[in-house]
Amino acid sequence: MKENKVNENESETPVKVKRKSLYYIVLAACALILVAAIVLTVVFVTQSGEPAIEAPVDPDGGNTEQPEDPEEPDEPDEPDEPDEPSDTEVVFSMPVSGSTVGTTYTFWYNSTLNRYNLHTGIDFKADAGTEVTAAYAGTVESVTDTLLEGGKVVIDHGNGLKSEYASIDVAAGLQAGDTVSQGQLIGTVSAAADVMGNEYNEGSHLHFEVTQDGKSIDPASYLDLDEK
Repeated sequence: MKENKVNENESETPVKVKRKSLYYIVLAACALILVAAIVLTVVFVTQSGEPAIEAPVDPDGGNTEQPEDPEEPDEPDEPDEPDEPSDTEVVFSMPVSGSTVGTTYTFWYNSTLNRYNLHTGIDFKADAGTEVTAAYAGTVESVTDTLLEGGKVVIDHGNGLKSEYASIDVAAGLQAGDTVSQGQLIGTVSAAADVMGNEYNEGSHLHFEVTQDGKSIDPASYLDLDEK
């Protein structure tokens, strides 16, 4: 009897193995089917999404620009650049007519002060009472009267350019802030005895200077001395 029972157990083992193998095969097939279904779903959803917005096509060729967002604020306009100063050439007229050019813009011996120094202007020798006129249009910056320079007028011509007229009797009524035109009377040459200054020995004359941005320059740069 024992021998028969053993034979029965041995005959059942292959059947159980087959069932287990079939179970795993079915399980694996189900897993593959599930994975395939997920992949197909993802692909379908991706392909069925909204199409990308393309720029409208210009019939003449090329894409046209997208319209601006109406809600986007406009950029403020940039301020205009200031106009550049005029390049008009400045030419002075002679401040004293019928005069003689004395000491020019040079290093010289000042007999009044008994020393050498830079003469920072041009002296126009003329009789006392000879008219002195504005060499160029501008605004009177200052009117002064001192022992060293006598009567003196400074005219501002703009852009840092100024002219100075010393050793004169200033015209009556002329004052700082007045606007003068080129050739307008601003005074007369003073008598030498009335100007006890640093050029007393030079006799009666107009001492004429020009400055640019506060620095003394040769007035001949703006005058035609060949006229004298």
